[in-house]
Amino acid sequence: MTPRTPRLVSAALAGAVALAPVALPSPASAAPAAPVRSTAAVRDIAVDGAVNVRDIGGYTARDGRHVRYGLVYRSASLSKVTATGIAQLQRLGLSASVDFRSQLEVGMSGADKLPAGVAPVAANINAFSPTLLTMLPDLLKAILAQDKSGEFMALSYRGFVHDPDARKQFTAALKRIASGKGPVLYHCTEGKDRTGVMTAVLLTILGVPKAQVYADYLRSNQELADQNAAELAELKKIGIDPALVEPFLTVRASYLDTAFDQIKRDYGTFGAFVTKGLGIDAATQAALRRQLLK
Repeated sequence: MTPRTPRLVSAALAGAVALAPVALPSPASAAPAAPVRSTAAVRDIAVDGAVNVRDIGGYTARDGRHVRYGLVYRSASLSKVTATGIAQLQRLGLSASVDFRSQLEVGMSGADKLPAGVAPVAANINAFSPTLLTMLPDLLKAILAQDKSGEFMALSYRGFVHDPDARKQFTAALKRIASGKGPVLYHCTEGKDRTGVMTAVLLTILGVPKAQVYADYLRSNQELADQNAAELAELKKIGIDPALVEPFLTVRASYLDTAFDQIKRDYGTFGAFVTKGLGIDAATQAALRRQLLK
């Protein structure tokens, strides 16, 4: 596998340094979370030129219904999709591809390559939003932590919940799915952080239990393992400590814990977050369940 360019990793590091201009030492213990095998029949989608492409269907809600296959997909960037990959995407019958990457990321790696008839939807979310600067206790914790890289990743997850611009993009994606106008795919650069939070929120709205929500989230470590190994090997060759960069390339249950903790801090309950933070009313929530559960 051809290693990814280190430029995207450098962009993430630059974002962290911009928030806290201090040296980031190697963490003492930053082992990636072990891959978790879901109880659902995870359906990986082969798309040439893309990774971490999955159907979110198959999970079981608390009421015994199952999330339908063929309606919602998650993935990493589609900017390097080949002609073969475009044909594979065509077979999914997508109505839209929602791109959570920032404008900087799109400029560096390119726009999505999509089949004709699939609407490209720019839904820029900055992983290191300036909103984080207002969260001084958490920012200081990240600066002073031994595992600074991991703490800055966790801080970015707080931003996905706390930043009104990020919430606006998640809301628009949820409403698009609820409209029932056709299958929707959403993605960020690696399909693990912004995409992971979006999926966790959607599955929780659908009533999928926490264990399955986290299993889906942590599966990105398995999906990206080969790519990450190649990337870390390339970075080591140019003198960058892999232990410093690894937290940016993987997911941890603690990252998603942080997002849910921020929901509790800001809104008290998940239900209040959905209605007040996202502006998703009862009718739209019912439409999501009607569309996606069987």
